[in-house]
Amino acid sequence: MGGGVRRRLLLCVILLVALLARLRGITNPLLDDQAWRQADTASMALHMLGGLTDIPGVFLPQLNYDGVTPQNVELEFPFLPYLLAWTWTIFGWADIWGRIWSVALALIAVGGIYYLGRQMFTDRVGLLAATIYALMPLSIYYGRVVMPEPMAQAWSIWALAMIWRWRNSLEDRGLWKIGLLMAGAILAKLPQLMLFPVALLLGFYPLNPKRIGQIVRFSLIVLLPPMVYYLWVHLNVAPSSQFVSGILGGNMTNSRSLNWSLLGNNIQRGFTGSVLFLSGIGLCRLLFTRSPAQIALLTWSGIGILYMVVVCVRIPLDYYLVPILPLVALLSAYALDRVDFLPGTVLVFLFLVLINRESFEANTYLTPKYHWNEEILSQARWIKDHTPYSSILVLSDPPPMTFYYADRVGFRIISIDDEDIPSEVLNQFPADFLVHLPQSPPKELFWENVRNAYPEIGPGVFDLRVPMYKPR
Repeated sequence: MGGGVRRRLLLCVILLVALLARLRGITNPLLDDQAWRQADTASMALHMLGGLTDIPGVFLPQLNYDGVTPQNVELEFPFLPYLLAWTWTIFGWADIWGRIWSVALALIAVGGIYYLGRQMFTDRVGLLAATIYALMPLSIYYGRVVMPEPMAQAWSIWALAMIWRWRNSLEDRGLWKIGLLMAGAILAKLPQLMLFPVALLLGFYPLNPKRIGQIVRFSLIVLLPPMVYYLWVHLNVAPSSQFVSGILGGNMTNSRSLNWSLLGNNIQRGFTGSVLFLSGIGLCRLLFTRSPAQIALLTWSGIGILYMVVVCVRIPLDYYLVPILPLVALLSAYALDRVDFLPGTVLVFLFLVLINRESFEANTYLTPKYHWNEEILSQARWIKDHTPYSSILVLSDPPPMTFYYADRVGFRIISIDDEDIPSEVLNQFPADFLVHLPQSPPKELFWENVRNAYPEIGPGVFDLRVPMYKPR
């Protein structure tokens, strides 16, 4: 069997294993881990239905909460919601379509890692990097969520691979396409901006004065679309709905909320100990081995470390670590490539076994992520079937998934004290129904007063329009 055929066969095996790993929980509703963000993504798609050709207005994200009508919000460019809305228009609404798109994009990212590793180093590094990327727990779970991460990863990885190929091809054409791809990745998920300096180094280091014009054009193509989009969205949403600005202005400036322990746990469980060890070995090898990609990868490593200690430690959500996955996979593969006495096939097989075993034995990390609460879905379906479409809800907790599954709008109670008087709390909201969410913390006195004041017409659903007596 020729080398090219064997390489393609191995890549197909890696892609198949990556696919199988991401099919776990593929039929779950959007109520498993990161349900809030997944339901937001799907809600944006719902609001696009019927207006898919209304450009640019269709690209202004809308969500169902904090108002009596859908609210404009400041979020990433809604590539995935738009794609999902077209899919629903053609095939009908179903949550699984969002997961199918995410899995497909995750497989594209795996192929991109292979191509990037092959271009930078060798075929074996490419295969190993694809294997490691495909089977890290963080990559598995966030390669099947209805969130922007799979699309941002796929586009940014391929942008890096393409600019490296462009640099080595000695051709001047096609740079604008790479710039648009990188701009799309940044629009899809703002943390991908960390890869822009890496792309510059991969494409233009060492600097040739004759290419300064190309650097300027490439930079403008990459940076202008995100700047224009975020300015446009920022000016068209209420201050309370400026989520991206809120994160940048709130979490990033708050030095008191540094979650080092949680960050360490997320890194350990999301990447696995063996991969972290290998990536450290790969980084050390890179320091002492001359390589055309050395400066770019070392810079990428520095940016990645800075990103973790500045951003991820303040926002302890594990999906903020997803942009680090390609770097860790490449460094780990580069470390393994030093083992010359083992055939590439054996190395790939070993890591298919080793990382897969370590990933799925980490039940404290992966398995709980697939759990979801059936009561939330059944309650939302009851509301959808038994209340008028124009109903305004007020939820007992901030998580807004009920709005998506009930196809209703409304408000959220941020916090409740047991001694709160229901009428004083609820008079803040022009709502028709109060929804006692299944996951709400028990506040027995408060909810006893609610039951005494308002009729419970469904599972945890109270009719605020007809109080049984003047509520206290």
